[in-house]
Amino acid sequence: MSKLRLIHAGVGGMGKAWRDNATLNSPDFDVVAIADISDSALVEASDQLQIPPDRRFKDLASALSEVEADAVLTVTPPPVHVEHAKLAFARGLHLLTEKPIADTLANAKLMVDLARKAGKQLTVAQNYRFSAPIQTLRRIVRERPVGALGHGHLDFYIAADFTGTFRETMEFPLLVDMAIHHLDLIRAVTGRNIARVNAMSFKPAWSWYQHEPGLKMLLELDDGTPFSYSGDWSARGRQTPWNGDWRLQCAEGSVHLDQNEVIVERCERWGKNPSSEHVSPDPVDQNGQARLLQDFANAIRSNKPSETNGADNLWSFGAVIAGVTSVREQRPVEVRELLETA
Repeated sequence: MSKLRLIHAGVGGMGKAWRDNATLNSPDFDVVAIADISDSALVEASDQLQIPPDRRFKDLASALSEVEADAVLTVTPPPVHVEHAKLAFARGLHLLTEKPIADTLANAKLMVDLARKAGKQLTVAQNYRFSAPIQTLRRIVRERPVGALGHGHLDFYIAADFTGTFRETMEFPLLVDMAIHHLDLIRAVTGRNIARVNAMSFKPAWSWYQHEPGLKMLLELDDGTPFSYSGDWSARGRQTPWNGDWRLQCAEGSVHLDQNEVIVERCERWGKNPSSEHVSPDPVDQNGQARLLQDFANAIRSNKPSETNGADNLWSFGAVIAGVTSVREQRPVEVRELLETA
């Protein structure tokens, strides 16, 4: 099977991670051109990918005008995604975009609509779904070894330093740029959409961010299940993994993701006869970005949406925007209402 031709836009920063983890040795794609506003990023990427000078561009539009391709990978700040979607779909190309899907819910919905009208695939980079710990947690929740899920909680505490990047100055850095992963994971692990969001965002006194890296959220899933989220992207002290630490409270015990290890706990009333089962991680052949790229290729070839397709991802991004709205208006927000009115 011949490889698909890919234009990679945004090759610095996370773009380098995409090269190292996915595009450099992809069995499905050949990178035929690159685009970036940074000359140094273009040179570094072209050396690694062996891209000749005439296939290095300062913007995606120029690349699309000069190079034949099947798809675009955009690893750029969120406000750029919708512009790249317009360019790609107008040219009849498929699009794989970094998360969050867009800067606004209206732009996210526009991207989904443009993909539908063009008959092209739109995949969103929710790569956290495909790590071994999350795949294992997801399976255990489906198998119900301690009964049905009753409520859940997720902690995320990492002292991240994004000095010199857009995350240092953006509004709601944790809520918009990172919690999108966790809200998407809550959906993936539980198999349920987030229906209602009540959020509080804040800036700790020690924070090095311009805006608010702290977050408390009370969520309600679409079957009424309560779920809470607590995080701080400027938290010193004990750190959680990037997947977060989870407690899923079930009818006959609890399921935990603790430092990326899945544990099933049981006990009787008053804590009698406790037991703890450490679950071996499910084998995962690919890292998250390589899996996403493979899913994107499969979607293109089969004309069937990938698991993290744009239309499905509106529920994850909609929950984020519901959180932003809740913070600003100090009220609970229904995700479906936002999706219907944006």
